[in-house]
Amino acid sequence: MPYYDLRCEDCQNEFNIKASIRERSEGLLRCPECGSGNLAAIFRQVNVLRFRGKDCDVCPGQTAGRQGCGCAGACGHG
Repeated sequence: MPYYDLRCEDCQNEFNIKASIRERSEGLLRCPECGSGNLAAIFRQVNVLRFRGKDCDVCPGQTAGRQGCGCAGACGHG
């Protein structure tokens, strides 16, 4: 089940809630402060994970004058 960052449009309370996609799409979620179902999604910082595996060109942990990789092998250079 995903987590949602929401703001109540009635009382302006911002909260994070774990709910099913069905609960969200059917409007079953309620504000924990006032009980309103008038909620809007808040888009905060987005985390993007990127794994390049063994085919990466340059190791991000590589530093000049140092042997080996600083990635503990995660990029395939270590």
